[in-house]
Amino acid sequence: MKKTILLSLLIVITAGMILCSWGLVWSGQNQPVYTAGTSAWEENRLIAHALGGVQGASYTNSYEAFITNYNRGYRLFEVDLVQTMDGELVARHDWSHRLQPDLAAHSGPNVTNLQFANSLIMGKFHPLTLPDILQLMQQYRDFDLIVDTKAGSNEQIQQQFTHLVKEARRNGPALLNRVIPEIFSPEMYDTVMGIYPFPNNIYSLYKTGASAESIVEFVRDKHLTAVAMPEYRVFVNPNLVPALNKLGVKSYVHTVNNKPVMQLLHSFGVHGFYTDQEESPEELMLAGAPPGHFDFPGYISSGLASISNIVMKVRNNG
Repeated sequence: MKKTILLSLLIVITAGMILCSWGLVWSGQNQPVYTAGTSAWEENRLIAHALGGVQGASYTNSYEAFITNYNRGYRLFEVDLVQTMDGELVARHDWSHRLQPDLAAHSGPNVTNLQFANSLIMGKFHPLTLPDILQLMQQYRDFDLIVDTKAGSNEQIQQQFTHLVKEARRNGPALLNRVIPEIFSPEMYDTVMGIYPFPNNIYSLYKTGASAESIVEFVRDKHLTAVAMPEYRVFVNPNLVPALNKLGVKSYVHTVNNKPVMQLLHSFGVHGFYTDQEESPEELMLAGAPPGHFDFPGYISSGLASISNIVMKVRNNG
């Protein structure tokens, strides 16, 4: 009993610290009324993270991951794109040696497009270059693609999206209607939209320390229709998701691989989730479960990690 009380106090204290540092979304009488539109891709509540989990592996961004999860019923995918030494875009989360050990001799991104394409991921999965991905989009015409570019500067953003748009136009300009850039800042939005006016975007919060109020203001001003956020942001800004819902903006949380946590977050108003789980969207989405009916033991055991994550975020932003 004492442990439960102490844990509850820790959560309350942590929440208080975070709310002070991150702020709340205040609902004022003078705010303009705005309701975002909807499009077909946002009806998907599950996003296959890094093209989805496959054979117990995550973050592969591989051909096998795409095919496996497409056949499971996923129609909304997220892919990580990085740039090779010769300026090509390839599907990889980072340049750690875990994914392609045979490229360990190369430091960081000093890998050519050909070297990447000829190296199996984890020794068994086939890597994808941007032309490969666009070919899959031509072959499978009923899925949409969220792109997470790992650019660190405005110059890199310009290079990557200029290249992406050029390659997409070469394969079929209509493909750009199915590409959904992850936008990490207002500045990035202006840069990307200056290169090509993508009809669909998703504002991703994992790289930003922006306040909840500024997030809502930016989404309203740019008429964005979806926001992606780490799990902890739902708790540190408890009225962020409701404020977005009031605008008609859908919230996606990443990366969630636990059904009870999905159910809990859904009860808070979260629309959908990035996931590595090797199950179909129908198996994962307990849409019929009434709010308040959770597997609490399952949530508590997995949720403790989230509390630890919140504490670390507070320290990092302190």
